[in-house]
Amino acid sequence: MLQKFVDYIKELNISNEAIDIDFSDLAFAYDYNEVQELFFDETKNNYVFITGETGLRKKDMLARICKDLILRGIEKQDMLYLDHELPILHGEDIFPLIQEFYYARKSSKFVYLVVNEIQELGDWFSFVQKLKTEFLKLKLLCSSSTPPYIFETIYDEHADYCKIIVLSQKNVSNIKYQTQTFGVYNEFKYNQKDGFIEIKGMTKEGKKMPYHTVPETINGVPVKIIASGAFHDRSELLSIMLPDSIEMIGDYAFSKCNNLKEIRLPKSLTYIGEHAFLGAKSLCSVIGGDKVIHIGNSAFYDTEWLKNQPGFAVIGSALYKYKGNEKHIVIPHGISHISSYAFANSYIESITANGSVQIGEGSFYNCRNLKHTDIEISSIPPFTFYNCQNLTEKFTVDEVGKFGLYGCTSLSEITAKNLDVCAMTNCTALKQLNGVRNVLTGALWNSHKLNCIDVSGLVNIGICGLGQSGLEQLSFSGINIGAFAFYNSKNLRSISIKSCTSLGKGCLYKCDSVHEMEIVGSRKLSFYFAGEMPKVEQLTIRGDIVDDFCRNNPYLKSLTLENIRSFGRWSFYNNSVLQTVILKNVKKIGDWAFAYCDFIKKIELPEETEYIGMNAFRYCHNLADIKTASRSVVTFGANAFYSTDENKLFYVPKELITQYKSVPLWEDYMNNIEEL
Repeated sequence: MLQKFVDYIKELNISNEAIDIDFSDLAFAYDYNEVQELFFDETKNNYVFITGETGLRKKDMLARICKDLILRGIEKQDMLYLDHELPILHGEDIFPLIQEFYYARKSSKFVYLVVNEIQELGDWFSFVQKLKTEFLKLKLLCSSSTPPYIFETIYDEHADYCKIIVLSQKNVSNIKYQTQTFGVYNEFKYNQKDGFIEIKGMTKEGKKMPYHTVPETINGVPVKIIASGAFHDRSELLSIMLPDSIEMIGDYAFSKCNNLKEIRLPKSLTYIGEHAFLGAKSLCSVIGGDKVIHIGNSAFYDTEWLKNQPGFAVIGSALYKYKGNEKHIVIPHGISHISSYAFANSYIESITANGSVQIGEGSFYNCRNLKHTDIEISSIPPFTFYNCQNLTEKFTVDEVGKFGLYGCTSLSEITAKNLDVCAMTNCTALKQLNGVRNVLTGALWNSHKLNCIDVSGLVNIGICGLGQSGLEQLSFSGINIGAFAFYNSKNLRSISIKSCTSLGKGCLYKCDSVHEMEIVGSRKLSFYFAGEMPKVEQLTIRGDIVDDFCRNNPYLKSLTLENIRSFGRWSFYNNSVLQTVILKNVKKIGDWAFAYCDFIKKIELPEETEYIGMNAFRYCHNLADIKTASRSVVTFGANAFYSTDENKLFYVPKELITQYKSVPLWEDYMNNIEEL
């Protein structure tokens, strides 16, 4: 990895990225309580994973933990934050970076590694095992937006040292922070909420009973919810009858019920939560559930029922998982929802839906052979077509979600308004992009063949947003540009940033082909190129100029300055090949501004120019022609024209010649003043 990127990563502070990490959001506060209880155990739980689909504030959770570490007295230097939303980390060996960090803090009691989107490490589990073996006092806190791949791997590997908090969308089956009326009915514990009852779990005696019948009402109030975790890990449970009034089965509700063989799903049931029956190994019969439209991630993982499904694992209107070997798929009639990761890692080549179908996150994750989809899609959910390398669809959508088309190396054209984080990273065949407004972090990274983009509606380019693209020229105004936004875009020759809401450093880093620029002057030229001297030959600057703007530049040949009121010192000092300078509406010229610019032979000062700074043109040995259209006598600082051409001439307006010759400041140049 380039040292510039290493330095950038070391400077990252996740707390600065989170917008709101206080506890005004009660759902966030409740989930955070579970995370911090695990992570802040000083003797164990050194590997904590926060998983869940996108939009569940996992990154904010990481930020809050980091903030609390500092409040506990942990030094910032004891924390290393690796954000795999940044494509500069993808495919890189980050282990040496962690080694350097770890051994540099050998005197610390613990060191903390914080990783966002850990699944982007590739073989992330081997990576975690290696961490555990080599770094004994390292505590890992990480997140992932691909929950089944984290949870199921750790489950299969029996890696008990990895503690997982699975976040899910909040609903009445898993909200635990609202005021409730608690009660006991027979062997069941329950909560009464707004007009309904949720079964919360079982009494001590109830946990000894193998057979259960959940009542349809309690005290005349309908039972509608099996709460999150209600029967989790009840190996003694052999049978349970659920009433048809049940509408939701919450997260982990029957997970690890190893001896449960059959479940009859209620007629009113529409929702089955995350991991609801995960690890219920003996479960071989799932009956009913005709109204189900949502089945959560890993809901039936490691059950006999799922293993025995020959092709489509369907409950109600939800296609939970595809297990067949067909290459060309037609979605069965009556399916309205494709669950998250339903076709993930399959070998399908095409898929057709004859009606309206809602697809979940990651539905076709890593379907490397998928070429064509005949599904009506208005927005592509996160991770949907991740690494679908043969996909050639020409989508027209409002949004491509986070990692939604990541690695689709055959995709050539798309129309989309918003591209989320890494939405189209490594789409190396992309040639045409239409209608885009927002390009977030890494969204078009590695789009080598994208040589033109319509920027008329563009308002935001995130960090690394168009890095390593094939763009040849760009012109825009009034947008946000992130750090390394156009990194290593080898064909980019011309760029115009007429105005900018915000500008990240190094946005043109390694863009050595840029020979023409139009920018504002509030940042040094090298800022755009991460501190390196650019090879820009033609430059237009609008607005005030900072000191040392491009001092000692050996490439700049032509310069246009417009609307300058403040002119920094040494701005173009020793620009050794600068020969053409055009000034428009420039009020003053800074001290030493063009000193040692030997190729400048003439200069024309506009009528707005009032003052030329000290040594401004000193040692411009070939400067012989100075014209000024100013309506009053221009003043200058000491040695402003020292050691310029001995025969130089100052051309001034005819009506001002007498005034110039009467001003003592111009006494040394009496014989050099001519009529303009």
